[in-house]
Amino acid sequence: MNLFPAQPFDIDAIMKIERQAFVPSVQEKKGVFEKRIKIFPQGFLILSDSSEEVVKKNGNALVCGYLCSEIWNEFPDVSLDEKAFSRAFALGHNIKHTHTQTGSCLYVSSFAILRDYQNKGLGAKFFRAALASLTGAFPSIKTIALLVSSEWTNAQKIYDSLGFEKVRTLQGFFPTIEKKIRADALVLRANSDIFQKIEFKNESQNEFAGIRI
Repeated sequence: MNLFPAQPFDIDAIMKIERQAFVPSVQEKKGVFEKRIKIFPQGFLILSDSSEEVVKKNGNALVCGYLCSEIWNEFPDVSLDEKAFSRAFALGHNIKHTHTQTGSCLYVSSFAILRDYQNKGLGAKFFRAALASLTGAFPSIKTIALLVSSEWTNAQKIYDSLGFEKVRTLQGFFPTIEKKIRADALVLRANSDIFQKIEFKNESQNEFAGIRI
């Protein structure tokens, strides 16, 4: 397994993951991801399975996960009213208006892996390695933020295990597969030093050897 910054030619594989991981009403559009790759390629990481078995089967390595992020000036003011606060986390937002390389808050806007790779502990390892790489590459980052649906219990377990804490709940933020029901969004935050302290002393300790940002 290797981590790489996404390239424009990875977009179809990324969209396959997106369609498997999320219901249609919360899936990001192809153009949104293409713009995020173009503006901040270092923050759009893919997980590639280049095992012999996969390469023999597919003829090449398989993109099996992605993590999409951007850097904000700072974490949104939690004292804002819910409408103003939730605007920062809008689905499909234009990264051009939010991203700054020198900001202090890394926002993980989306993260997913293919269904066949789920429930094997890979998600947590991928997420941890990706954030270790990003916070190491951008030392100005002091805080990491993300949004998770109250229905995504498996994702919540990953974030809880890595030290994220809930700072706010956005009522009825996410549409669900049932049209008349909306799920709450949990706004989570963690200090970057949790991940900046991660060191891989040698390749055998780094399951994602070959990380390039």
